[in-house]
Order: sequence, then C-alpha cells, then structure tokens
Amino acid sequence: MSNNGMALGGIRVLDFSHVWQGPLATQILADFGADVIKLERPGAGDWSRSWGPFIDGMSTPYAGLNRNKRCVTIDLKSEAGLEIVLRLAQSVDVLVHNFRPGVMEKFGLGYESLRKTNPRLIYASSSGWGDKGPYVERGRPGHDLLARAAAGWFQAVVPGKPPIPCGLSADQPAGLMLAIAILVALVSREKTGVGQRVSTDLFSVALYSHIWESVETLNRERIHVQSGIGATEEAIQKSFWTRDGLIELSPVFSDNALRDISIALGLDDLSQDPRFSTEERQLAASETLNDILAERFREKTTAEWLSILERQGVLCGEIKTFEEAVCDPQAEANEMVVEMEHPELGVLRFLGMPIRLHGTPSSLRIPPSGVGDHNREVLSEMGYSDEEIDELAAQGVFG
Repeated sequence: MSNNGMALGGIRVLDFSHVWQGPLATQILADFGADVIKLERPGAGDWSRSWGPFIDGMSTPYAGLNRNKRCVTIDLKSEAGLEIVLRLAQSVDVLVHNFRPGVMEKFGLGYESLRKTNPRLIYASSSGWGDKGPYVERGRPGHDLLARAAAGWFQAVVPGKPPIPCGLSADQPAGLMLAIAILVALVSREKTGVGQRVSTDLFSVALYSHIWESVETLNRERIHVQSGIGATEEAIQKSFWTRDGLIELSPVFSDNALRDISIALGLDDLSQDPRFSTEERQLAASETLNDILAERFREKTTAEWLSILERQGVLCGEIKTFEEAVCDPQAEANEMVVEMEHPELGVLRFLGMPIRLHGTPSSLRIPPSGVGDHNREVLSEMGYSDEEIDELAAQGVFG
C-alpha cells in the first residue's frame, strides 16, 4: 500500500479482532491512515454485528468501532482460505487478534510460524488474562465483567446490597493499551528492523487502572500519615442536588478546600468549626458535613452555583447525561461528534478522535462495511485474477 500522506499511511494491518478491545485499537490505527483489513467469519462476521440496537440492519456497536476498515471474509478451515490468509500475513506490518491463547496456533498463524516469513511483523494480541498463569492454563474465558470482578472494580454502592461493577469497561483501556503497544513496537522496528510480539489483557489493564491508589495499597504497612489535603476530597461527597439538577464538586488544588467551598457557598468557614477543623475530623464527621453542604446546594440552581463557585476558584461542574454531553459546545469545539456518509444508510454520526495530531490529523474515509464487502478488492490487490476470485467464491471460501 502506498503512503497516503497520513501519520500511519503505508502501514498495513491484518485484523482478526472482534467485539471491543481489538477493534478499538485497530480503529485508532485506521483513523490515522493505516490500511486495516478486517478478517471476519464468513456469513456472520464480527460477533458484535449481531448486537443491537440496529440502523437498517447495521449494528450500532459494530459501527462505532469499525470505520475506516476494509472487511473480508475467509474460511480458515478451507485450504484455499488459509492460503489467502498466510499470503496476507506475509505482506502486512501488523497482525492483531484477541482470541484465547492457542487459537491462532491451531491454524498455523501463531507468531513463531509467521515471523519466519515476515520477520518485520508486529504480532499483537489482547486476551482476558494474559500470556501465562493459572487462568490461562485452565482456559478460563475472558470478559470485561470477569476482569473487573477479579481486579477490584466491583464496589458496594447500596448498603446491604452486593457490589456492582464500577468504572469504564475494561475493554476500553485495554484497546487503548493495545494500540500503544503496537505503536511502540513500530517505533522499535524503525531502529532494529525487526518486529516482535506484543500483548496485553483485560485483567492486567483493569489492575493497572488502580494506579493512583496502588502504591498506598501495596505498601500499606509503611504508611505513617494517613490524612492530608486529599482527606478533604475524600470527606466531601462528589455530587449534590441543586434546585434544578446536579452539581459535581472537586475539593482539590487548595491548602484548605473546605474553607474555600463553605465561604463560596455563603456559609461560615467550616474549617474553623471544631467538628471539621482537621482532616481527620472531616473524615470522621463527613456525614454531618455533607448534610450541611447538601442543604445549602438545594437553595439555588446548578447554573447559579456554577457562576458563584467558579468566581471563587472552586472546581465544579454540571453533571450531564451522555446525550447532554455530546451537545456541549466544548464537545463541538473538540470535534468529538463527526458525521460520515454511508452508501446505504445515509449520514451516520460517530464519536470523533480524541487524539489530535495537528500536522497529520485523523480522517474519515471508509464507513462501517458490510460482511465481506471488500473481498474482491483485497484479493485483486494480492494478485488474484477475477476468474480465480470467482472460483474461490464458488468453493465457498468467502462464505
């Protein structure tokens, strides 16, 4: 593939990944110009194609993760189909999959096999649990909720009720990590001329997401001072009802956040109240403290409080739904909602790319494709004649 002038122009990716984490990583590469050839199951395609809601038959979750990719369907169980994939693997810069360990090796598509004919190959995988270890050895399935449960991301929200999953889906940061791994490996290849295998997994990424509090937890026996400026942040709840909605409060970046907040709210300086005069007392009496703040916040609208608090340097914000957030003028300024013309579905709206390269920006080029839409195009580029492609189709190689 010729360089298209984009940041990743000239990079070709063979993408076996499905559902979320892998497709997110390859869409980032595709948005910046990589030629991503998405290999799907004949007939059915990516598992996410069957998950609704749908727009005239197009899965919206699938559409959100698979723009700018060319989609082919190959039956790996057929000799001719496997030969096509092996030829593709010899010509690409990056191969991506998120199958369980061992699946690709069964088809002769493991890294050790492919590196013999393509030593520059970046072979990237993301799994549920990692490359080795007890969960891998017993073939434990991988899934977002399994990873979050194992990594400490289920939290008790309602007293007396079981904990529920909190935080982002582990697939989201896992996809980002996989994209980072691929890009780092490509930079390394520029220096060494040799590719390598890279991997990540849902469980490790979910654990890594605890990075803020991890050092405290891993060294708890050595903690000699528990409180600090952060104690006030812990003592004060993060959201309050106003007269007409909800407001978020961030008691940070101040040597006395409680003083700043209470004075801005028109209350006395609560940090001088004996009940709240130290960080330890604020933590101990947090329920009483929050009751005082909550009663005051109910007296004005969110907009009124934002104006008052922001003037006093208190960090705060309106709590919005996703539907409200995408209409925010800042989202528009950041081009976080984009439109793309689909040949059958008309104009579709998508989330934009949050990474902005000002010299070689991302772009929208290929709308989310139907199953096998690019079979003939990709095989023609590989040197197959029309007659050969017709014969392969007749053999059922494409499904």
